[in-house]
Amino acid sequence: RRWTGKVHTVTMSNSGKKLPLMLAAGITLAVGLWMASGLFSDGESAATETAAETTASSGLQQVRIEQLNATAITREIVVSGRTEPNRVLELRAEAEGTVERLGSERGETLKAGSIIARLDMRDRNARLSEAEALVAQRELEYTGIQNLHEKQFTTDVQIAEARARLESAKAAAERIKLEISNTTITTPYDAVLQERSIEIGDFVRIGDSVAELVDLDPLIVTGEVNEREVADMIVGGKGVAVLVDGTRLEGVVRYLAPKAEDSTRTFQVELAIPNPDHSIRAGMTAELRLFADTVRVHQISAALLSLADDGTVGAKVVDNSDVVRFYPVEIVGSSAEGQQQVSGLPDAIRLITVGQGFVTDGQKVMPVSQSASEGATTYERAD
Repeated sequence: RRWTGKVHTVTMSNSGKKLPLMLAAGITLAVGLWMASGLFSDGESAATETAAETTASSGLQQVRIEQLNATAITREIVVSGRTEPNRVLELRAEAEGTVERLGSERGETLKAGSIIARLDMRDRNARLSEAEALVAQRELEYTGIQNLHEKQFTTDVQIAEARARLESAKAAAERIKLEISNTTITTPYDAVLQERSIEIGDFVRIGDSVAELVDLDPLIVTGEVNEREVADMIVGGKGVAVLVDGTRLEGVVRYLAPKAEDSTRTFQVELAIPNPDHSIRAGMTAELRLFADTVRVHQISAALLSLADDGTVGAKVVDNSDVVRFYPVEIVGSSAEGQQQVSGLPDAIRLITVGQGFVTDGQKVMPVSQSASEGATTYERAD
């Protein structure tokens, strides 16, 4: 039994020695694999650090750029406006009398010479007959005195008096004829009858208002332009009025105010639009688009515009020497895609699209084209 115990003790001792050896070998193998994988990782990190050190060592800020070319557009001046009639006429009676006939109703489109109302004749026909008879008498008197003058039985003074009486009779007859014609109230030109202030049976005196006429051809769209905009406009220039329902009406500028309104410092402008069928009404709200000069512009996003220290709005570009240049710009319009149309830049530019906030005018940079950086997912400033 004692011998067996010794053998058992020796066996346990040998197992205890083999276990730490196997554990040590496993740890060594794991460390070796970890170190081997670290070599590859360190190699990639080294490459990245080398690239970063190259950018940093150059001392240049990276910016992303896009090549853009200018296009020519006709500059638009957009102001709020309203449609107005070409002219408004208040017809007044030129003869007195009772209204015995009406020829037109409110809202009716009338041609020149259309009857609006007719007054009674009263005694005008009788007075005309009397005046014409008197004219005939004066003509005979004048003829007789002329015959006597040839025989030297009358003087030149008597002939002059006879001629004067004849002309007076003719004038009286003409006055009555004019009064008779004025009993028929007609439109002087094509127009729409806006209001009629008389009815059958009304007594009208000379000077009383009879009707209001509105001429809608051409239709006038009026607006106000400021001091800078009026300098770019001319009478005869083209324009478009856009109504609230989207209807576009083309016309010609017929009037530019020579003097500004004292309260607003703006100038009135009128756009004349053909409206032969009077289908477009006066008093409607419209957006007035007036075409001024032709300018060359770039279409860029508003987010790419920069603000100088003095508040000037501009854009930063990179010139051929890779130096940042700040150009003040003027926003002249916007495209259908929502981009800003700006003037003031060279025709061909390399616009900074990323990093413009990290560079200043006159700074040399390292430009990266937009196409070359399409696959990039991040952008970092290189210090």
